[in-house]
Amino acid sequence: MHVEQYIEAWKRELTDKGGLSAADAQELEDHLRDEMTDLTKADLSEDEALLIALRRMGEADTLASELAIVHSDRLWKHLQITDTPPNNAAGHELLWVLVAAFTAALLSKIPMLFGISFSESSVYGVNAGLFVIPVLIVGCYALRRFPINVALFGGGMILAALAAVNLYPLTPESNSTMLTALHLPLLLWLVFGVAYTGGDWRSTRPVWDFIRFTGEFVVYAAILGLGGIVFTGLTITFFAALGLPAERFIIEYVALSGLFAMPIVAAYLVEKKRSIIENMAPVLARVFIPLFLTMTIVFIGFMFIRLPALYQDRDLLIAIDVLLMLVTGMCLYDLSARDLDQDTDFTGIDLMSLALIVSVLVIDVLALSGILSRLFQYGFSLNKTAALGENILLLLNLGGLAYFYIRFALGKATRRCMQKWQVVCMPAYFVWLVVVVFILPVLYKFI
Repeated sequence: MHVEQYIEAWKRELTDKGGLSAADAQELEDHLRDEMTDLTKADLSEDEALLIALRRMGEADTLASELAIVHSDRLWKHLQITDTPPNNAAGHELLWVLVAAFTAALLSKIPMLFGISFSESSVYGVNAGLFVIPVLIVGCYALRRFPINVALFGGGMILAALAAVNLYPLTPESNSTMLTALHLPLLLWLVFGVAYTGGDWRSTRPVWDFIRFTGEFVVYAAILGLGGIVFTGLTITFFAALGLPAERFIIEYVALSGLFAMPIVAAYLVEKKRSIIENMAPVLARVFIPLFLTMTIVFIGFMFIRLPALYQDRDLLIAIDVLLMLVTGMCLYDLSARDLDQDTDFTGIDLMSLALIVSVLVIDVLALSGILSRLFQYGFSLNKTAALGENILLLLNLGGLAYFYIRFALGKATRRCMQKWQVVCMPAYFVWLVVVVFILPVLYKFI
């Protein structure tokens, strides 16, 4: 391939993979050509100069991150959708996103065909993930063409979930209904993760690509969700001011449609603007990890003072489960954005992450003792069994991360060891979610 063709291919990689604008890619090309000029003056051939200059410039992802720091004032401008007419590929891509979002919104209207209102039934709660995840899996297949056995697995899990939540005698008042509504979306998200990784669930890189995708997805979904809440509230207010009672219609047809279309749009934005949002991961970690560390340390102090109250407060034990999941997610999201080959030093944020993990492990041990105390006092129940299993899983996960953080600080392990540990933990979460969704409601007779 000619030198100019190599340079053009490199620029395309910068704009496609690195997510840079044409102007930024041109700026980097100018630097590349300046470097090549200096090298050719040292009696190197043009081909040799190109190879050495490219090596000195670095990979596309690294260049994107460095340029984002240099042009931090332009970071959010990269998030906008340009007004230039799209080419055929981009136009087809946008059309698919609109169709997929409309499909998810349309699926959410199926219960209404049977006279089931959003506000009067638990059907939407237990079926929420089933309106969205199948559409995401189909879109993932269109993009990645994963093997047929992965498609069969995903389809089988979706059909099994669809049958279970709609054939099980789940009543709005039962604990089984609430437990299913909370855990089924998590299970289906992992099913989508299998499709996202192409079934390569045991390899480190694809699993961590999915973890990174999940973190970025949450960021975009939160932004879109907040915008949707403001839009819905203002729309209801304006119509009410005109004397038009459109609140129920807006909630059931506009807000509900947007709620289930939003994950499709969020997933699309993650793929389109991946390099920009990745730059936010370290920022978010440096903001929230110190805050959560402070909160957990203060909370531990009060826990020892009021330990008997902890054992009797079921809602607090549930909140601790949520805390453990959030801390695990934050630490994993921070790790997913690290450059494993260059970021080899134990930094201040690593120290805070380790301190946060240790503090929540202390909380988890106390919460686990509270759950065991309630089990001995009142016996097993559906919620306590689920909470016990989740506490044990999170305890093992965070304990392993703390162990490898300590070894990393001592120079006896690398960040890759943490990544490999998380890959080992992922199937355990999948198995437990299957148990909670499909087996525990049956064992406890759907109470």
